[in-house]
Amino acid sequence: MKKKNIGINAVLNTIKSIIRFIFPLITYPYALRVLGAESIGKVAYSASIVSYFSMFAMLGVESYGVREGAKKRENKSELQSFTNEVFSINIISTAIAYLLLFMAVAFIPKFKGYEWLILLQSVSILFSTLGMDWINVLYEDYMMITVRSIFIQLLSMIFLFLFVKTSDDFYAYAFLSIIANCVICISNWFYIKKYVRAKITLHPNVKKHLKPLLLMFFNALAISIYVNFDMTMLGWMKGDEVAGYYSVAVKIYSIIKVLLAAVYTVTIPQLSAFIGKQDYSSYKQLYSKICSSLSLLLIPAGVGLICISNEVVMIMGGAEYASAVPTLQILSVALIFAIFGGLVTAVLNLSIGKEKDNLIATIMGAAINVGLNLVFIPMLSQNGAAITTVISEAFVFIFCLVRVKNLKQYVDSKTVLRNLFDASIGAVLIILITIGTKLLTENMIIRLVVILMLSVSGYVGLLLLRKNQLLMGLLAKIRNKVKGNGQQDE
Repeated sequence: MKKKNIGINAVLNTIKSIIRFIFPLITYPYALRVLGAESIGKVAYSASIVSYFSMFAMLGVESYGVREGAKKRENKSELQSFTNEVFSINIISTAIAYLLLFMAVAFIPKFKGYEWLILLQSVSILFSTLGMDWINVLYEDYMMITVRSIFIQLLSMIFLFLFVKTSDDFYAYAFLSIIANCVICISNWFYIKKYVRAKITLHPNVKKHLKPLLLMFFNALAISIYVNFDMTMLGWMKGDEVAGYYSVAVKIYSIIKVLLAAVYTVTIPQLSAFIGKQDYSSYKQLYSKICSSLSLLLIPAGVGLICISNEVVMIMGGAEYASAVPTLQILSVALIFAIFGGLVTAVLNLSIGKEKDNLIATIMGAAINVGLNLVFIPMLSQNGAAITTVISEAFVFIFCLVRVKNLKQYVDSKTVLRNLFDASIGAVLIILITIGTKLLTENMIIRLVVILMLSVSGYVGLLLLRKNQLLMGLLAKIRNKVKGNGQQDE
């Protein structure tokens, strides 16, 4: 297989995430104003219910498929057998998930009034199973993923403006929230035939795959509990309106989180391949670079989001959602722990086969989250839920980091700490820029634009003064590329 360029993959995956960032900036403010907090809360609450059954249906297949498939992708016969077995197990788990979902809707009284929303949004479960997007990730086919994402997001945006026009259109909004994923999965079913042709086998070798799949499933379930259970408990204990406020903050938080996570997710197949070849030198070099890059992006992003939370929420939803501002500020802290935690759990531990540590950490994190939610939600509503998210994310990151043995074998800590220091200085600069800008202008949009422009330019200037190695290396590559193109033109 032709070796993929990790830098190009990271750029493509980031572009895809930016598209996922830009389109909600256009569509979500419209939906918030048209539907209102209560209707948004209903959709968000029902989606949180569906997410648990979706997680059961996927059974950890996406993570397991990428990690183990990366070791087999150069042997088409082995990969075909592996794909058939995992796909067959996935079909069985999806059928069981739907059975449990129908039983829950029929017998749990709290779901009364949400039945059709839950069933409507559950359609995405089947299509996610059939879509097998993990094959594209395995082969690092980010060009196709990016182009497809842009087209589908554009189509969804057009349909939103056409069919969601009043607060009663929340069913249409719920349908449009899943249709993009469904279309992607349908197209992907045909597209991945260039790599493998997934077939159901009567001998899926369950004994071989079930243990690692269950480890990844329970890990994903525990993560889902402390990520999504906040929404479920808020809707259950405080009602749709409070869930609506929380969903605004979580939506913004999630967009930034996905954008930053895009930088490291593209490295998982190559890092898993390095481990398979026992090439620890290449592993350390790549993993250290990713940790350093995320440090430079994450710290300023988290601090910056705290600084502009009021402007972002007001522009996205208006004064009706003012209660979401402190919630978003709290979740901005959780963002820092979540991304650093992902670097340890989703990248390091997954690639080196330490899923058990992930499982232990996330189960404990989920237990902490649920227990603290019972205390904080009644007192602080959506802000209480955000606080428990910070605590849970911080716990998982610290626990898993401490549990890694021979950390020096996988990462150059001096390089990472050097970039963390540069990022921290940049964060202080952003705070000063924000304070100064807010004193000079009261216009919210002008203030936000000025803060963003000065923060980005000021931060880049600071890194240049500090002669940051990552930035200097990037600029050198750009110069060489431009120079090379110029010579070719001559």
